[in-house]
Amino acid sequence: MERIDWFEKAAAYKEVYTGVLKGLVAIPSVYDEATKTDKQPFGENIDKALLYMLQAGEADGFITKYVDGYAGHIEYGSGAGLVGVLGHLDVVPADGEWTYGAFTPTLAGNRLFGRGTLDDKGPVVAAYFAMKLLKDMGYEPKKRIRLIMGTDEERDWQCMEHYFQHEEMPDTGFTPDADFPLIYAEKGIIDGYISLPAVSAQSDMLRLERFEGGKALNMVPGHAEALLTGEGLEQVAEAYTAYLASKGLTGHAEAKENNILLSLTGKAAHGSTPEKGSNSVVALAKFLVSLPLHGNVTEKLSWLIEKFEDYNGNGINLGLADDVSGRLTLNLGEFSMKDAEAWQIGVNIRYPVTAAYDTVTSRLFAELAEAGAGFRETSHLASLYVEKDDPLVTTLLDVYRRQTGDQSDMLAIGGGTYARAMKKGVAFGPLFPGAPDSAHQQDEHILLDDMLRAISIYAESLYLLTKDARN
Repeated sequence: MERIDWFEKAAAYKEVYTGVLKGLVAIPSVYDEATKTDKQPFGENIDKALLYMLQAGEADGFITKYVDGYAGHIEYGSGAGLVGVLGHLDVVPADGEWTYGAFTPTLAGNRLFGRGTLDDKGPVVAAYFAMKLLKDMGYEPKKRIRLIMGTDEERDWQCMEHYFQHEEMPDTGFTPDADFPLIYAEKGIIDGYISLPAVSAQSDMLRLERFEGGKALNMVPGHAEALLTGEGLEQVAEAYTAYLASKGLTGHAEAKENNILLSLTGKAAHGSTPEKGSNSVVALAKFLVSLPLHGNVTEKLSWLIEKFEDYNGNGINLGLADDVSGRLTLNLGEFSMKDAEAWQIGVNIRYPVTAAYDTVTSRLFAELAEAGAGFRETSHLASLYVEKDDPLVTTLLDVYRRQTGDQSDMLAIGGGTYARAMKKGVAFGPLFPGAPDSAHQQDEHILLDDMLRAISIYAESLYLLTKDARN
């Protein structure tokens, strides 16, 4: 085949790529307990997003399959070998204030705004158009290329568990759900809920009736609020206003006759990079601890701050690190407290690739036991590590370097991608070095030119991975 200008071919799809992605982003595919059924296991809108992509694939002449509402795939080519591209269509909730509607995709210059544009709908559609580019140019791969689309990545991956119980495992592949140049190592991930005993005593003092914040374990809470009752509420409002001003925080105190509602807006961020956010739960707790609260509430709030303010886990004896993947991260993603009920603290722990799962959990359990707290694990993803000289790694990295001229080394991350759902897989883009990372944040967006380059890179990569049936 003659020399191919992959980017020129990819750029020809700019308008149609944008149109397809806008239609997908407009579907608010957040997990929805209220609309889940046996046929729509994660809710109505997630199912709509999956059907939207499958219908697009079918219209373009690809082989498609809907797998019980859990996942689906779009396939192209023939042969015994199977190269997988795994992405997801579910998104995290649209927390915080947005310049444009989170599910009203808006193009402003070279940026397309909307929840999921970066994580992970934009990259999934880019991978799809890489397949379409190859198909439109008449290329006949010697192996099958399969775009596998999951629907529960942002929670606990039930989609992939179900899919691979019923469908073929790719021999090799990648997920477009992270960073370029390439990610060969991913930290282990533990999700779960800490249960702290209820308040032990009552009095006529100021009462904390309710305190809650956060919507997802893998997301830094962007909003928290607390409801208090009792005497001196005007003084509480004044103190809160002064606290917000002194810390440069945004919030509001809404006082009524017998209660006051305190709200605080932090900064949402991905749970793998909690240092990029501002945890609203911790920030509000640091004000509440200054109040004369009833029972042992102040003691519990102090414990909460001490254990979870540090996002590297030092407060809870989890300060682990290695030279491959760096330091452990700890994100307090959800919090719920109601008077006379146990406190629920949802956490997302990402531990180094060389650390043992048993080491992490034994340290955690020992620390919680001292406070009489329990832990319920909801999911665990073991760490991922692919050797740097593996043919999959070298092929993808060569394409990236050739097309961009960037000689940066490959990466290790705290994020958990579908790469670890495969027998052998890595994370490959779509975020270029220096590009804005708005995943899980307000005003999430992509740079369209970057997505066209991603289409170009994915197209050449899939071409090289499938042009020879023997490799």
